[in-house]
Amino acid sequence: MRRHSETLIAAGLMLALLAVMATIWFPLLPNELGRATADYGFWLPNLLAGYFWYLQNGILSLPWFSPAECAGIPFQADPQIGYLSLPQFLSFVTDPLSAARAAWIIYGAAGFWGAWRLARRDFALSLPAALLAAALFLLNGFFSTRMAVGHLTFAPFMLLPAFCATLLQPPSSPPAPGAAFILRACLCGLLLAITIQAGMAVVLPQFYLAVLATLLLHATRFAWQPKSALILAAGTAIGLALCAGKLAAGAALLANFPRELYPLPGLPGPFAVIYVALRSLFWPVSNELRDWIVNSRLIQEQHEFAYGVGLAPPLLLLAACAMAWRRQGWRGLMPARSAPAAALAIVLLMPLALNLYAPGWNALLKSLPILGASSNLLRWFMVFVLPAILGAAMAADAIAQASTVRAWAILGASIALTIAGLALMDKSAMGSNGQGIYDPDDIVQAWQRAHDTGAPPPVTQIVELFGPGHQILMSPERQNGLAHGYSTASCYDPLFGYRLEKLPYGKLRLARAMSDMDGVLNIKNPACYVYPQANQCRPGDQFTVAQAGDAEKFLNYESFSYLQPLSATLAGWLSLLTFLALPCVAGAAWWRHRRP
Repeated sequence: MRRHSETLIAAGLMLALLAVMATIWFPLLPNELGRATADYGFWLPNLLAGYFWYLQNGILSLPWFSPAECAGIPFQADPQIGYLSLPQFLSFVTDPLSAARAAWIIYGAAGFWGAWRLARRDFALSLPAALLAAALFLLNGFFSTRMAVGHLTFAPFMLLPAFCATLLQPPSSPPAPGAAFILRACLCGLLLAITIQAGMAVVLPQFYLAVLATLLLHATRFAWQPKSALILAAGTAIGLALCAGKLAAGAALLANFPRELYPLPGLPGPFAVIYVALRSLFWPVSNELRDWIVNSRLIQEQHEFAYGVGLAPPLLLLAACAMAWRRQGWRGLMPARSAPAAALAIVLLMPLALNLYAPGWNALLKSLPILGASSNLLRWFMVFVLPAILGAAMAADAIAQASTVRAWAILGASIALTIAGLALMDKSAMGSNGQGIYDPDDIVQAWQRAHDTGAPPPVTQIVELFGPGHQILMSPERQNGLAHGYSTASCYDPLFGYRLEKLPYGKLRLARAMSDMDGVLNIKNPACYVYPQANQCRPGDQFTVAQAGDAEKFLNYESFSYLQPLSATLAGWLSLLTFLALPCVAGAAWWRHRRP
């Protein structure tokens, strides 16, 4: 079959599966009551704040800080905030809720196409098997469940297959020339920058471990490609350079707010780890899995266990193993290349080991950087998703044994089984009877008003939401105050802890933002959160009366003057210069590669 025909078939299947995905999941965004899940109460207001900044400053200025929440917080400086991200760019042309739905579809399409290219071209799988890999990756539960609950920062996970495809080349092709190497490294770096700028730096180690697992899986099927490691190293350097400004600011911010306040949860024993991992990967999950977690002060919700690729992969892998056993016994089960297979086994054991709870082991993990700052290590299970899907596609080819009819039958049955599993999954915990309690109407209407007038409402008042007994109400809607020119003091920002344990309230009052008391204005100076020494202040300090001009600019979503250390300035210039140089380098490499 010609490549053009294969592309049309893949595109048709992708569109059909995107429609199926939207049919299954979009009723949660919003649900029948017009609500979204509670975590959208964090992301949609942030998208609106980013839109307000865009209206005031244009596309070329970055909002390092925002007055919209907590009486002033870091914004682009926060590693989890994605101003330079697809949902934010979409919110420049449509309301944040519609932007989230559109980003869901676009990232889903990117995941399908990346997996299709990786499986068909680099793993040299048959057309039906490559389509199976693409379909399963598009429908994977980690992506859809995270989007359903409002974790937009994890959407770039769908770029994982495309990222891996930049590192590999078809097994039958000659070694790539220097121009192709440069082009691949530039594309790899760009994809990495997209993931970091979108806020996915919090799971970047898991992302890279998944890349390593995919490369090792490829090496068990073909020979190891040494250039893939060189491309990865060069692409990583390019991606980090593109994001140097954000990373430098984020590192400075996190140094002032270390995440050591929560114990590290785990699973009590190897059986529990294996059971929860298999359930999370192959079977629709429910809230009962939270009962297996020990040493946790936080409730681990259903979405923390959702990494599902459906029942088709384990069934295909078991069937392929049974066929190999019948033909050759133990020899049929042994991989052709034992060294990469052993390395792959070690890599896949790492997420299991990290989630095993034993007091001494847990204390060691808690003492390590990155791991110790986590609130749980279940997200390391994301490493399994792509290798499981590619392994299932390879198994499908082995079962089909070059029979076209059998291959297409396996594809149809596997997709039908996966869709049935998603359709029958209990989503009540994410619906109106569970987390679906956030009302986004204020955000949507405020976006429309700002769009019509071209003028966002400045922040004028510091407020709180109160419930019965005059207690502060921690409802998801407390972030919506920016729609009316309010900044809620007790906002929701995981940077300060899930219960705001580290939020320095200081001298904040429920009063006008520009009102002063003892020479101090009622609005935070967010530069003090990131660069306190350079600005001779402490994290949580407020603007002074002498800084009233800067405070006014800040409240109107405009840049204000502050100082930053030389390292942050150099990092910003490095990002800018890399951004300007990358198109030139990639364009020259492409031109040289395309020349006869």
